[in-house]
Amino acid sequence: MAVPTERPQGVKDIVRLFNECRARGQGDRELPVLTLLGRRGSGKTTTLRWLGYLASNRPNAFYDFASAVPKRPHEVAARLALGLSYRLPRQPAVHFPRLALGLLVVRAGLTLDSADARRARAELKRALRQAKESTEVYERANGVIEGVGLLQDLNVVQLPGLDLVLKLVQFSLPKLPVTVMWRTGLTWYNDSPNRPVDALMKLNELAGSEAPADVAEVDRLLCGAFLADLRDHYARHQRDKECVVLLDNIDAPQGRTFLDLLVRIREVNASSGVEGDPLLVVATAANALSVPAPYAPGSPAELRIRTPEQASYADWQESIPRPASTTKWRWYPVQLRDLTEPEVATLAEQAASAVVHATPLIHRLSYGHPWSARCLLDTTYAIVVERGGGAAELRHILEHSPPLPRADGTTAGSGTGSSADAGEHAALDEAARQYLLCDLTEGQRAALVVCSAGRTFDSAVDAGLLEEYDQLTKDTLRRDIDARLWLVPPVPEDANTRGGQGSGYLEHCRAPEESEPTGVLHPWLRLVLLQALARHDPEGPSGWVTIHTALRDWHRREPQNRRHRLDALYHSLALNDLDQVVAHLAAQFTRLPSTDEWLYELYAITAAPMLLPVAPRQGGERDSSPSGRVRELARDLAPEAFVTHWALTMLVTALWLAADPRNRVAHTTPELNSTIAAMFHTLAALPHSGAAGLLREAERYEPRP
Repeated sequence: MAVPTERPQGVKDIVRLFNECRARGQGDRELPVLTLLGRRGSGKTTTLRWLGYLASNRPNAFYDFASAVPKRPHEVAARLALGLSYRLPRQPAVHFPRLALGLLVVRAGLTLDSADARRARAELKRALRQAKESTEVYERANGVIEGVGLLQDLNVVQLPGLDLVLKLVQFSLPKLPVTVMWRTGLTWYNDSPNRPVDALMKLNELAGSEAPADVAEVDRLLCGAFLADLRDHYARHQRDKECVVLLDNIDAPQGRTFLDLLVRIREVNASSGVEGDPLLVVATAANALSVPAPYAPGSPAELRIRTPEQASYADWQESIPRPASTTKWRWYPVQLRDLTEPEVATLAEQAASAVVHATPLIHRLSYGHPWSARCLLDTTYAIVVERGGGAAELRHILEHSPPLPRADGTTAGSGTGSSADAGEHAALDEAARQYLLCDLTEGQRAALVVCSAGRTFDSAVDAGLLEEYDQLTKDTLRRDIDARLWLVPPVPEDANTRGGQGSGYLEHCRAPEESEPTGVLHPWLRLVLLQALARHDPEGPSGWVTIHTALRDWHRREPQNRRHRLDALYHSLALNDLDQVVAHLAAQFTRLPSTDEWLYELYAITAAPMLLPVAPRQGGERDSSPSGRVRELARDLAPEAFVTHWALTMLVTALWLAADPRNRVAHTTPELNSTIAAMFHTLAALPHSGAAGLLREAERYEPRP
């Protein structure tokens, strides 16, 4: 695994939390299973790599559950011991005599005679000496132990020889005399006052059994030995940092199996008065259902998940229930956040200074999703630098297909022909859908395209859009996208979402029934899903017109509160019924009690998606700009309103176009701002207009120094 050269963006608070947990405390203290949750492409592996780099001067090991054949917990523990025993300068090596002896006892090919304790004892000592001698010979010849570098991915490292488990034993053996290793290991496994070797013979017998209980007991004993070796080392040596294991993709097979056993052993040790072990586990997962945590209704998978800014060791300690009825408190899930606009700008500077000017566009498109932001940066570079394109070409950015960065920071398109490169020549939006949703079934992906038409995900489900799909898809779609963190709180609809100034300043206008935010699809994912929906036959069963008509009619049938009325108009606008929307807003202009109430309705309705938000390419001609399209669309879609309510029709059309981030130029001031500001000024001159509020709103779209 490559050592990172630059600190990833957006990990400052994760690093702070990591250092708090890693620092050795005074006396006995528990450590959490620190779990970094993030939707696919959120930078989990990159963050883990950086934490490993920060921990590289102390015992540490990395293991990726997704890139190897599933292994039993004791095999994972053995590989982690291999990484933790790496010899660091001017530090005593971490020794694993208990684990090494146990691995020798359970390895294939070693059978002990339970009827002859003396013979079994001699056999074990001989195997221990042979393993130690072969280790020293191999090390002198090949230098393998010194060559196992920091941050080595231990589940794919090639250990030559006949028996993988034996090689793990060999490379985990400490530089201790055989007699010391024997005595230390035997004492720990001993459960008989008369014949201590009986415990090892029993372990050897269990290793030959396929009974689930015997298999589990072998794993429990060896993982317990792994933790006991760590406790013993830290009791004998002063250390300022806990040792660290970094476990990627614990939602892959066997990831939870290993960690569940680790937590269970910790629980038993704590109840027996054994001090806490010095092992900080940092794990990653893209599926919140794979992570236990205290219950928190309304959050992803209904887990208590902290943001990086909220997270701290003290916060975890304070959350521990007294008394604890389950072991879920030992887990501490923290969700990685999306990047801010300045962090995307830093990414752009690292990539190429020529694309820094496009940062607002890239951030507005991706909402800071790390993998997608890098894809868009690469695409922007290809358009602007390599092809000499400008704003018109960037409006079609989702149609371009440059090499795409993978989650680990590498780039697809190396010519290997692997499945990872399958999306190399696809349009950016299609490649993004393939990558972001690869954990879903084909039926779930198709259903999600249809559900993207709804303002909220629940409204799409309640309106019956999933009725044509199989029962499994209907039963699992919401659960799976929620668990994979694709449902987020809604973005406030106001000037900020159209490129103006301010955010959330109209939220006080929410009606009581709107007070509880409903989960919506992540804006970037929804954008690429709507792009797919727009490519269907509009009048077909899964087409734009069919789906938005169904949603509009459902909202009209529901109890007539304001939310349903606004959502019905939202879908009417998506169906190009601009006349009806303008007529409603014109009537509300003097009917509503305040300008803010009217603005709230205006923004809620004009957030509707547009079938063709960007002007189609027309041969060699330059694309018409968004500002040029406003008058054309207003006249074509609402000929009556264009005459009777010209300024309002222009304003609604401009805000509707501005709701799509592609309709902006690649710099700070969106192109449509001047048109929107001018229309607010025109409306402010009308009688009974609430001029002061409209003029303040116009100011939000005017350039500021």
